[in-house]
Amino acid sequence: MELDQRRFAVEQVGAGCSQDAVAEALGTSQAQISRWLADAVARPRSLAVTVDELMSRKLVDDISVPELLAQLTKVKLAYVNPDKRPHSAWAKVRDAHRRGVLSDEETHQIARQTAERMVGRVNRHMALEAQLVSEAAAERSVNEATERLLETL
Repeated sequence: MELDQRRFAVEQVGAGCSQDAVAEALGTSQAQISRWLADAVARPRSLAVTVDELMSRKLVDDISVPELLAQLTKVKLAYVNPDKRPHSAWAKVRDAHRRGVLSDEETHQIARQTAERMVGRVNRHMALEAQLVSEAAAERSVNEATERLLETL
């Protein structure tokens, strides 16, 4: 897949490999590597992992559930009302669940992970204001947020 090659090229050149060496490893030209790098600089989000990509990889068994969950943290999946924003990342998760790409358990794990990030952000802000939140209260908040997220799917 060209996107994987682009990501590999950017990663390897960033790690200090020459464009020539990367081109040889990928079976392409140094000029192609140079174009990919220029594009990555001009449009950094063009190499970003998307929910659509991850769901496609899951559908063809190209990614394990633990890897899917790990990759979704890189997507920074956050709740946005999928009825109001049908192209949002959360709407893509809802669609994948409805199509059977994601099981109920996998969807629950994704919702919990998203809730943990949401509650964690709130708790960090509260700590900055010297308003500490107990672990029990944080856990209750995560559980409630998870259930609310699941209701939107």
